[in-house]
Amino acid sequence: MIDIAVSILGKQNEQGLFKFSAPGGRLSRFLLLIWVLALSACSQRHQPSLMAGAADFHHYPDGGGLFVSAAFGRGGKLWRIVPEKQHVYVDYSTDFGKTFSPPIPVNPEPQTIKASGEHRPSIAIDGTGRIYVLYAAEGAQPSAVYASVSSDDGQSFSAPLPVSDKAAEANTYQGRLAVSPAGQVYAFWHDERDRTDWKQAGNAIYLTTAKGQTGFKPIAQKLADTLCDCCHIAAAFDTDGQPVWLARFIYPGGIRDQGLIKADKNWRVTFDNWVIEACPEHGPALAISDEGRYHSVWFTQGTVRQGIFYAFSGDKGGHFSTPLPLGNPERLPSHPDVIALGAHVAVAWTEFDGDKTQLMLMQSYDGGETWRAAQAIADSAAETDFPLLLHYQQDLFVSWNSKNEGYRLIPIH
Repeated sequence: MIDIAVSILGKQNEQGLFKFSAPGGRLSRFLLLIWVLALSACSQRHQPSLMAGAADFHHYPDGGGLFVSAAFGRGGKLWRIVPEKQHVYVDYSTDFGKTFSPPIPVNPEPQTIKASGEHRPSIAIDGTGRIYVLYAAEGAQPSAVYASVSSDDGQSFSAPLPVSDKAAEANTYQGRLAVSPAGQVYAFWHDERDRTDWKQAGNAIYLTTAKGQTGFKPIAQKLADTLCDCCHIAAAFDTDGQPVWLARFIYPGGIRDQGLIKADKNWRVTFDNWVIEACPEHGPALAISDEGRYHSVWFTQGTVRQGIFYAFSGDKGGHFSTPLPLGNPERLPSHPDVIALGAHVAVAWTEFDGDKTQLMLMQSYDGGETWRAAQAIADSAAETDFPLLLHYQQDLFVSWNSKNEGYRLIPIH
């Protein structure tokens, strides 16, 4: 796999590092169709995992859902939120994902839970140890994002309430949480309240903040408009402690490219020129280092470039480096995530070789200037979730779930 990655992505130097250059050409529509089918219908045949210590969901009422989110809290306790058909549960691990506590239901009363890779539940822990969760379920509208908080270290959760002040009037979905370095919790989501012409694509992002043990402020504010309807929104915090969002916007001509949002400004940062009258369901990821370097990863099938890419900005998103391709195009790389701790940057994504899904990892130790060759660090022949990157203190991890092997928290070395 290393040899394949190097031959496709760039020439390796004597230190085992290489730089990328954007490839030419275009994946055909047929290959894109095969990509979608492969990702949604992986083989169910069991294969041994490359990583030990998988934690299963046998103790869950319905066996646990696939689309799991996790976050570290105080003392290295790993908190996890797991959706099932009618309930959402929270549990925790004190041994870095090897074993988990009995699950606690967030919603005691059954609801029709909505969960997918882009539309997953979210969990965050603030500086006081309060645990916040968001999840989507049917409500007065077909989809509503619900919020709940625990102030007793996960022993119980408040009654879930819609996070949007207009949840009875408009669909809300793809809710996510982000915690600032100062411990402020932000909730943001796709909101359809401003849609008047349903022939015109594009949603708005709405935002609210936590107000302690009582949950979130009741009035939401609009953050941006004309977002791609089905791609999740990424968030990170700048050196001034303020949130920055990265999202797929719909630009004139039906172009779906990435844009940054900070305060009351938003601006376009990718120029792939992807025109598609459909839902890509392939949102971006964003990380900001302590030094203020922005790191972004995204998927595109534009006329300029196709595949998944990485770029960095040293001027707070004003300009980005030449996009660098990730993965082997013949193995359908998808759903990348990125994390940055100082100059150490890691990117994870998945590839499908026709038999199993491989979890790929690539690392840089100089702020994204050069990269070590990509490596496969785990695999599964069953259906898998997207990889999500986490950190505790100075240690990095990949959070990954699959139908056969169960949940894995994989340390990055």
